[in-house]
Amino acid sequence: MKVFSSNVRYYRYLMNYSQEKLAELCGLSTHYISDIERSKYSPSIPTIETIAKALKIEANVLFIENLEARNLCTRIDIHRSKKNRK
Repeated sequence: MKVFSSNVRYYRYLMNYSQEKLAELCGLSTHYISDIERSKYSPSIPTIETIAKALKIEANVLFIENLEARNLCTRIDIHRSKKNRK
């Protein structure tokens, strides 16, 4: 589940989506997206497919170990803000 959660956060970051934007695209709440990214909930297969579609990737990609995803700052919003200031 940790791999999945990290990958959701990572691919959301790559798409430059906020949790709010991803939630809107998926028809889910921002709170639920946040909980998925923190491994608090295990989404259903249809929800996983919906998230993957919104992120423009195949669903199975969300379950493949990705070192870049694992090393992404937990608070990517802070990371993104610092990056934009440079």
